[in-house]
Amino acid sequence: MNSTNISRERSPLLTINGRILVCCPGGIVTGGPELLHQLVHELRDLGHDAHICYYPFDSVHEYPAAYSDYNAPQAKFRDQPGDLVILPEVRTILARRIRHADIAIWWLSVDNYLGRRGESRLGDIRRRITSLVRSRIPLACLTNRFHLVQSTYAREFLASASIKSIMLTDYLSREHLETTRMEHNKKNIIVYNPKKGVTKTRKIIDSNPNLFFVPIQGMSKNQVSDLLSKSKIYIDFGNHPGKDRLPREAAMAGCCVITGIQGAAGNAEDVPIPRIYKLNDNHLDYVSKFESLAYDILENFDEHSKHFEEYRTSIRSEPMIFKQQVIKIFGLSNDFIELPAPPNRV
Repeated sequence: MNSTNISRERSPLLTINGRILVCCPGGIVTGGPELLHQLVHELRDLGHDAHICYYPFDSVHEYPAAYSDYNAPQAKFRDQPGDLVILPEVRTILARRIRHADIAIWWLSVDNYLGRRGESRLGDIRRRITSLVRSRIPLACLTNRFHLVQSTYAREFLASASIKSIMLTDYLSREHLETTRMEHNKKNIIVYNPKKGVTKTRKIIDSNPNLFFVPIQGMSKNQVSDLLSKSKIYIDFGNHPGKDRLPREAAMAGCCVITGIQGAAGNAEDVPIPRIYKLNDNHLDYVSKFESLAYDILENFDEHSKHFEEYRTSIRSEPMIFKQQVIKIFGLSNDFIELPAPPNRV
């Protein structure tokens, strides 16, 4: 790591005197847990005594092989003065076990905190009540905590409850940022995630029998990458609980991305794609508008693909932005060693 551009002059927002424990659900390999491992990796890279701490705390958890590239060693939960415990928003209830350490809440999602999937109002209400009992603390009881947010969507959600927050986003793993697998001869394939926006996506599929839709289902990470690299379109009409990874992975694989406007997709910061590729799926005409747009992309793919270059550029900048945010919030450890500036070369 070249640390010559890292400044020690500005005081961090948090004062860290001990260990940093980043709490993470054990045995789960998804975007949220990966981000929690990314944070530990970044903190340790800056000299902090940071560890991943899997919950339930009284169980034994294997370190997922999918995160082997991250320097995020495990530690058992402890509650000591001077330590900082970072809790994901879906497990704020763990704060009730902490009496001595400082606590920060990291909002990787809004909809997951609320138990909201957007498919059934009754189901959302049931999940919200269940999560309130089992895993989370009401928002009104979290006003005196330090809040980090992964998305503008989360920041605005907290602001609506008069809670201030600090942005701490994320980035895609190296294989997506450094991809050379973008195929030039892409096929007329439309990829979708069958676990999200099922009702709305099904209406689109049923109304377009002549289009070829492929679900991301039962695939390894490499198989998903292969599929995206040869496809022209990725669609996501589900709730975007935060700044989702799949739309970014699809864009980096050369896909054009079409979304609805639910959750984080409703703003221009979390999903910064041109407005014509965001369809108002609150209106029934989104199906006919999708058909017109999809056929145009398939027939004029190279032209449409150019409209996503700015999005891809912003995705490539995310690792450095994340590092800058971590430094702003946590600062540099006294154990951090800056490397000397490389010699100038003519």
